[in-house]
Amino acid sequence: MEEQDLVVIGGGAAGYPAASNASQLGAKVLVVEKAEWGGTCVNWGCIPMQFLLQQVGLVQAIKLAEEDGIHAGQVKIDFGRMKSAKDAFIKSMSARIQGNLSAGNIKSINGFARLTSPHSVEIRLDDGTVQNVQTKKIILATGSAPKRLSVKGSNGQGVLTMKEALNLNFVPKSAVIIGGGVIGLEIATLWAHLGCATCIVEILPRLVASEDMDVSLSVEKNLLNQGVRIFTNSEVQFIQDVKEGKSVTIVNEGVTHTLDTQVVVFAMGHSPSVNGLGLADIGVKFDGGGIRTNRRMETNIDGIYAVGDVTGEIMLASVGIVQGMVAAKNAMGGNETMDYRVVPRIIRTIPEIGAIGLTEQEAKKRQIDVKVGKYSLKKNAKAVIQKDCDGFVKIIADAKTEEILGAHIIGSQASELIHGALMIMQTRATIRDVANAIHGHPCLHEAIHRAALGMRH
Repeated sequence: MEEQDLVVIGGGAAGYPAASNASQLGAKVLVVEKAEWGGTCVNWGCIPMQFLLQQVGLVQAIKLAEEDGIHAGQVKIDFGRMKSAKDAFIKSMSARIQGNLSAGNIKSINGFARLTSPHSVEIRLDDGTVQNVQTKKIILATGSAPKRLSVKGSNGQGVLTMKEALNLNFVPKSAVIIGGGVIGLEIATLWAHLGCATCIVEILPRLVASEDMDVSLSVEKNLLNQGVRIFTNSEVQFIQDVKEGKSVTIVNEGVTHTLDTQVVVFAMGHSPSVNGLGLADIGVKFDGGGIRTNRRMETNIDGIYAVGDVTGEIMLASVGIVQGMVAAKNAMGGNETMDYRVVPRIIRTIPEIGAIGLTEQEAKKRQIDVKVGKYSLKKNAKAVIQKDCDGFVKIIADAKTEEILGAHIIGSQASELIHGALMIMQTRATIRDVANAIHGHPCLHEAIHRAALGMRH
């Protein structure tokens, strides 16, 4: 029987850094991946979505440049070539992960792994053969799977998840997207800019309901302006086949609507992937929310750790990466803990959304007396020059201590700007700290400065 110091089950955003860090600390490591190396993020998540939206944004920028005398002729999108370029990039990233594992003397296997004891793993390879491995420690990084509604017609042809949606070889003529969270908004943005008649159906009263109310209202307005139809407070009753594709029947505030469409996309988040791991057989605690861990990423069974989406903690690749590193260090005798206090959230709409910390509504619910600063990007010189000035920066601070508790940005490069707010909050800086700092000019980051300046009184 093969022996290892550590077996990592899952080669995605959490498993890959876990294996790399453990190897660097001297461990003999084996990684088992049942599907594509890189997991959801690399293959059908944030990376391909960012790639495609980058091209869409470039087209928009070229068209706007004509106002300032730059004429590039008629701009056309060849989606077939765009998708081929995306697929080639994803393939190269996946290959790079395998190459880095090999370069780090980490053994990698494609197969399905199951725990047979706290120190042994059975691996069923793609060819049907079985390998058994003895190991000192185990890290579970099996990720998550897209959710589907349990309604009639939810598994029919033409009913997709994000995974299938981003692998289509064509842009649908029309699409009904069920779910107004991050995934739903990103798919709607992409397809609307590619000419698809797009509709979002959300059961809650507003889109991205977990984000600040001002952000939610602003993104809804932007999507409507981009031609996206939106039904909030709406429940899907059933999906059926029609001549041109699919028909989705919904109830919106007591009124029944029938939405005809070419494709339907479930964009309702993900569920932790725990099936077939043998967790119950060896006593690892888990439930519908994922595998239970402490802040050291330890499960209830000594020597077994869980990281990434399978924990159900915060399903972001950025969180999984750090969880993987924490688990690896602890598996090798360290004493690291996770800190979830400051975690940036990014939504790749046009314009982008970046958020961190408390919303104004959450702060009030916690009965925190707050100061709120808000600055429009229409007043920011660089945003205006870029012709990308729709949006704002909003800062939430404790009224007594003036510590900044949250920041919310919608606008140009919000996914980058939010990391300035991250360091502000990581160091527990105050309104005055930000307001008294000297910011470059003209820069988008000045909007954060201006929002803080408006809160000093």
